[in-house]
Amino acid sequence: MKLIIFLFIFLSTSLNAHQPKLINYSPSIDNPHEVIYPEISKAYYSNLKGEPHYYVIISEQDFLFYTSILSPKISENYKPFSLEVLDNKQNIIYKADGSKFNWTPWYEPYARDWYWKGPEIGVSKGKEFQSSFTVNSGTYYIKVFNEDNYGSYSLAVGEAEFFGSNLWEKILTWAPIIIYIGPYMDIVHWNKFDIRAFIPHIALLVILFIFYYLIKKLFFRKKKRYFA
Repeated sequence: MKLIIFLFIFLSTSLNAHQPKLINYSPSIDNPHEVIYPEISKAYYSNLKGEPHYYVIISEQDFLFYTSILSPKISENYKPFSLEVLDNKQNIIYKADGSKFNWTPWYEPYARDWYWKGPEIGVSKGKEFQSSFTVNSGTYYIKVFNEDNYGSYSLAVGEAEFFGSNLWEKILTWAPIIIYIGPYMDIVHWNKFDIRAFIPHIALLVILFIFYYLIKKLFFRKKKRYFA
């Protein structure tokens, strides 16, 4: 059983996937969402509801920085988002203007979802996505916004893929992604119902039913022997 779980997780993490994070509130400049371990790739899913969103990175040492913006592709029309990186005095040091960017469709094979691929803040190396670059230690804010500050987005931060250093850390990382985050994103951000996202739930129910059946059968067998 451990081998099966390990192979499943190993194959999953070999894909180019970010750790998905659900942001169910509106992080402001006064109450930004803190990005822990900014070098590790994460995807923050949220909705603008009239105000820009802010994320903060606080690092006591130099680190590799990368960020980009995507939006769910639910139609042939897209709403552009822009990014700004601010220093601790809220001065703009990097900017990616989504309104002047040529957004293109992009398919993410792990979650089987289509996105509109927006601008990045990184270093171009001739690949599909840019790479991270070194910035000095300090406090940095990432601002996500658009013309009217409405719409669903996915903010990518970091480049290094990491889902745990051992089997149990990987299980703890992937369990909420598979059981809750994946189906939630399908319904809320893509407005779709994909039965494949619920395969783990169905498998879990089948396993629980088999376990219940075996326990019940074993229990009643012992009970019959006791009264015989």
